[in-house]
Amino acid sequence: MRAEVVIVGFRNAEEIRDCLLALDRSTYADFGVHICENGGDAAYAALCEAVASISDGLTAGQPEGRVIARHAAALKGSGREIRLHQANGNIGYAAGINVCLEAIIADGRYQFVWILNPDTIPEPDAMTALAAHQQKGNYGIVGARLVLKGQGKIQLYGARWRPWIARGYNIGLGAPADATPDVAAIEREMDYVAGAAMFVPRAFVEQVGFFDERYFLYYEETDWCFRRGDFRLGYAHEAIVVHAHGSTIGSSVVRKTRSPLAVYLDERNKLLFSRKFLPGHYPVVLIATLLLIGQYPKAGAWRNFRVALAGWWAGVRGETGVPDRFKPKA
Repeated sequence: MRAEVVIVGFRNAEEIRDCLLALDRSTYADFGVHICENGGDAAYAALCEAVASISDGLTAGQPEGRVIARHAAALKGSGREIRLHQANGNIGYAAGINVCLEAIIADGRYQFVWILNPDTIPEPDAMTALAAHQQKGNYGIVGARLVLKGQGKIQLYGARWRPWIARGYNIGLGAPADATPDVAAIEREMDYVAGAAMFVPRAFVEQVGFFDERYFLYYEETDWCFRRGDFRLGYAHEAIVVHAHGSTIGSSVVRKTRSPLAVYLDERNKLLFSRKFLPGHYPVVLIATLLLIGQYPKAGAWRNFRVALAGWWAGVRGETGVPDRFKPKA
């Protein structure tokens, strides 16, 4: 059954090339890859060059809608199909995924979609394990074992939302990469799958629909999971994906070094998400998130403290999409 891998890039062609090389070692036979580049002309040219270096050359396709350039390629040796899409600007992570989903749906051959971050390196058996686990339990979304690059430790198995403080909890965080957890217990606890690696059957895409583009970046995958209806969430422990975590957008766990965009959207979007799905919790969430922003000055991150306050206030106002303060200057 054919799978389509979806990757959204932003000026990280070398990471995407490494991810493609890892995918090309996959034991899963029938799949292709769709990549949406949000980083502009120079970034798309770099992506084309990177893909050309590991393929038999590029063929131009027909742009349409938000896509201003398209190219196709086949990886050397395996012949696996790669489809490149250049967005007409930085349209956001959710919109980049939707661009790829639109192309996949139009093609019509897919049975699964595997959404991957560009800074991931899947092990050869990862997709095979995900497909096997999905069919075993008829799940809506299946997550992988995310291992932090260079650390030999778990980033997470699955995730649980903490509604009163509007924060996720990474199940398994810091455990040894080769630990053997209770998969059934993880699946009972988790209520969303990390966006770095989400394996989804066609039925889920058809019934739940596209990503919500109002977030621009952050919480769109949590939103997708919370819209799942009767679909179950699964965890495939044998599907190992190494993750550099935040190398693309600066979403470091260190408050001083987080990018302002990551800080702003993190604070804004957790309010948008809470108001949408958990309105009864929202008054408490407003206070709790404001108090937790106080962790920034405690860490000496005064610049990001101000950015976090601005993002919180934007969430209170209901701002969506790309923030004006981060739009490119004319």
